[in-house]
Amino acid sequence: MSDIPETFSVGSLYIAGFTQAAKEPHKALIIPTDTQSGFLVHIRIDRETSPNWTYQSRKQRIAGEMFLSSLLKIHDIAAGEITVDQLRQAATAVPVPDNDQFGECGPWLFKVIHQLHKSRLVTMQTERRGSDEAQDEHHIAIVLGKLAQEFKDLAEGSRAFARRERFPNVAVSQFCL
Repeated sequence: MSDIPETFSVGSLYIAGFTQAAKEPHKALIIPTDTQSGFLVHIRIDRETSPNWTYQSRKQRIAGEMFLSSLLKIHDIAAGEITVDQLRQAATAVPVPDNDQFGECGPWLFKVIHQLHKSRLVTMQTERRGSDEAQDEHHIAIVLGKLAQEFKDLAEGSRAFARRERFPNVAVSQFCL
């Protein structure tokens, strides 16, 4: 197993990228409980239970997980704990897409991050904060777009990390505090 990067911290919140045959990685949110595993929320399609996307929360292996290739830290534990229950509440507050179209995990995930921001659990760097709620929402949408691109760039450079003997590629977002 490769060394665990200094940027990795137990209890922080990450966007997790799972390499798959498709061009885009599957996306989820994970809070590591130790260096070996963590608690994950995501949406997925399980044709045995539903033809459409469904919400799932579960324990997830980190070290030695062949498909987990990238982790982008969006909240550091040093800024305060986000509990599993708080993550679940934010995730279940966002409707799951009622379709089976490829790629819905990303838009859903960024809506969950927006929900975490509105709940003051994740802090996104916005250019301004004021009393105009519509303008603030516009700035948050811009930052979420930049965060999505930042994750896409990280994931594209992380395919080589999708191996059992490699710890996922870890980075810290420049758009979240």
